[in-house]
Amino acid sequence: MSNYFRYENQPCPVCNENFQPNDDIVVCPVCGSPHHRECYKKNGECGNFEKHNDGFRWAPENTNEPIKEQTNEPVNNNVPPFMSGQPFSSQDASSTVFFGNGTNPLSLFPKELEDGVSTDEVAEFVGLNAPKYVQNFFYTKSHKKTFNWGAFFFAPYWFFYRKMYKLGAIFLAINLLFSVGFSFMPPVQKLYSDMTEWTEKYNIEDLEDMSEEEIIKANDERTAFILENPTGSILVLVQSAISLGIQIFIGFKANKWYYDHSIANIKKIKAEEPDQQKQRLLLFKSGGASMGAAFLAVLANNMVVMAAEMLMTFIK
Repeated sequence: MSNYFRYENQPCPVCNENFQPNDDIVVCPVCGSPHHRECYKKNGECGNFEKHNDGFRWAPENTNEPIKEQTNEPVNNNVPPFMSGQPFSSQDASSTVFFGNGTNPLSLFPKELEDGVSTDEVAEFVGLNAPKYVQNFFYTKSHKKTFNWGAFFFAPYWFFYRKMYKLGAIFLAINLLFSVGFSFMPPVQKLYSDMTEWTEKYNIEDLEDMSEEEIIKANDERTAFILENPTGSILVLVQSAISLGIQIFIGFKANKWYYDHSIANIKKIKAEEPDQQKQRLLLFKSGGASMGAAFLAVLANNMVVMAAEMLMTFIK
C-alpha cells in the first residue's frame, strides 16, 4: 500500500528544524530525504549523504494522513500509466520521493525501464531532474519524439555537463570547425573587420549623444558594409543557419543519446560490481551532472577561438 504524506513536522537533516506548510522543500534524488532549499544549497549535498552507501531510504517519522487503498487494476509493465491511460497500482511504487508535495513522480512508471535496469537505478544515475529524464526515457523507449531544450540552447556544453564527453568533444569540434573555419574566409574576414571598425567608430555612448541625422548616417555606413560585401554576408548567414540546424538536431536527439548513455553505464556498473551498495555509490558518482566539465569545455572553446583570432591577425 502507498502511504501518502506531507513533510510538515518532519525534521530537516541539515538544520534539524521541522518543516512548516509553506517551507520551500527540495528532496534528495538518491535517498528521498527532504531539506529546506537553502539548507541543501548551504550544505552542498544531502544531509544523509554518509548513509547512501548503506542503502538508506528516508521515511517520515510520523504521519496522520490516511492510507490510500490498494487498487486491483492491472499494470502495463511496458508503458507508463500516464501514457496508457491506466491507473497506477501501488504495488509498483518506487520508494524514492522527490517532491515536497508528497507525490512520488517515479510511482507513475513501471519498476523497470529495461530488462535488468530498474527505474530507481536510472533515477540514481541521472541525479538532477531525474523525474523529467525518466519520463523522457520512457517516451524514448516507446518511440515518441521528445525535445531537450537544455541541449538545444547549451550544446555542445550540455553533453559535458551530463558527462557524455565523447559526444561533447565531437560537437565541440564541429562547432569550432564552422565558427573558426568560416571566419578564415576572406569575405567573412573583411565583413568582420569592417564591422569592428564601425563599432570602434560609433560606440553606444556616442550614439546616445548623436543627432538623428548622425545616427542615420552611421546606420547607412553599417548597411553599406553588408551590401558591398554580399558574399561575406551570405557566408555569415549560412554559418548561422548551419549552427541553428545542428542545435535543432541535437535538441531532438539528446534524450535518446542520454538514454543510451545511461543504460549502457548502469549495465556496465552492475556487471562489474556485484555488491549492490557499491553499485548505488558508483551510479551516484558516475552519473549526475558536472558543472566543472561544462566550464572546462567553455574555456577550451574560448581558448581555441582566441588562438584563431591571433592567427588571423598575424596572417593579415
